[in-house]
Amino acid sequence: MFGYIRVYKPQLKICEYETYRSIYCTLCRYLGRQMGLPARLLLNYDYTFMAMLMIALSDEKPCFEQGRCVVNPMKKCGNCRTNARAFAYTAALTGIMFYYKLKDSIADSTAGRRLLWRTLQPYAAHVRKKAMKLCPEEDALVAEYITRQFAAESKAKETGEIIIDELCQPTADVLSAFAERLADRDSDRTVLKHFGYFIGRWIYMIDALDDLDRDLKNGSFNPLALKFGLTQDDAAGKTERWEQARIYGNDSLNMSAAEAVKYYELLDLGEFKSIGDNVMYLGISDAQRSALFPPVKKRRRNSDKNQINTGVEEK
Repeated sequence: MFGYIRVYKPQLKICEYETYRSIYCTLCRYLGRQMGLPARLLLNYDYTFMAMLMIALSDEKPCFEQGRCVVNPMKKCGNCRTNARAFAYTAALTGIMFYYKLKDSIADSTAGRRLLWRTLQPYAAHVRKKAMKLCPEEDALVAEYITRQFAAESKAKETGEIIIDELCQPTADVLSAFAERLADRDSDRTVLKHFGYFIGRWIYMIDALDDLDRDLKNGSFNPLALKFGLTQDDAAGKTERWEQARIYGNDSLNMSAAEAVKYYELLDLGEFKSIGDNVMYLGISDAQRSALFPPVKKRRRNSDKNQINTGVEEK
């Protein structure tokens, strides 16, 4: 995953942020413990949110305490002494996804970058081997997802027929399967299955929108670029086709986010509800806006970042 599912910090209470940060730091500890110190660099917000959901839906009450950062002992950080299963599971998923994301980057990069990514392959394989011991089924799921994703993209390139739903499907399905495993109760599993599906669809589309200009420059696969027949000149000149692609991507994101929220509201997150609300109503909106309008130095006020944009460029 890509770190798009994150909190919107300016609207979090201090105690909420400390709780969220404690989950983030504890996941960092588990990554180092399970896969070695360098694995801590793989930490991102998507898995932190996943760990929080798993804790919230568990019958085991979390217990946080103050500690010291392993990487920087001078820095204080929170640590969750309970809910080991949630952190072990999300740490393993982090390692598995890193390996397959690297494979995807190698296949979809220019020659220079491909060489760079290949230098990381031995370490990625090492991390995956350790993660597979904990989550062999999840590794098989991601392997299937990557195969299906390559097949869908190859078909789109060859035929020129861009069906966005088909391209989103592998990511949506694998996130659905992951999310379903976050809860013990059958009622929660059913809701999470649908929630994960639309979150996966949203992640695929926001990654496409966020990388649109870069993919055009590098000649990498991008569903929006292919669907609208975009070139580098379209991105440089902000042409009508380029704007249409952004609006289309934004509309697709709005639909997926709305469906995800519908299922999210059926979950009982207890004391974590306010943090979850911040992610689903403000964090996702902020990530979407940043993909549409990459931040310019000190140009925008924080208070302007709350609403999802409609695809019309700011003046």
